[in-house]
Amino acid sequence: MLPKKPASNAGSKVGDKQVRQQQKPKGWDRHAIKAEVHRRGGTLVEIARENGLEPSSTKVALRRRHRAGEKAIAAFLGVDPADLWPERYRTGFAPRSLHTAGRHRAASLKHTAA
Repeated sequence: MLPKKPASNAGSKVGDKQVRQQQKPKGWDRHAIKAEVHRRGGTLVEIARENGLEPSSTKVALRRRHRAGEKAIAAFLGVDPADLWPERYRTGFAPRSLHTAGRHRAASLKHTAA
């Protein structure tokens, strides 16, 4: 009888999932951000008002992308917004509007058709 080889996670779905989780950038979750704001004696509404934003802007930023709210919270905490929300601030990619990209493509098609 041959000796059993140790099980390998290579190629298995479980192993692939673990690798993806290790590569995922770690940011702060919304509860940690809110708790740190309160620890430092502030509130989300105060941060928004001090930055000339609507009172709900910072609350919205905890749940979804809201650049002004994100920047206000990050400034209050003294960190970069990309440290709080790395999934929202991808590095190496230039933001591009779909509307603008469509106009450039349409313009280039006109020039090649002539």
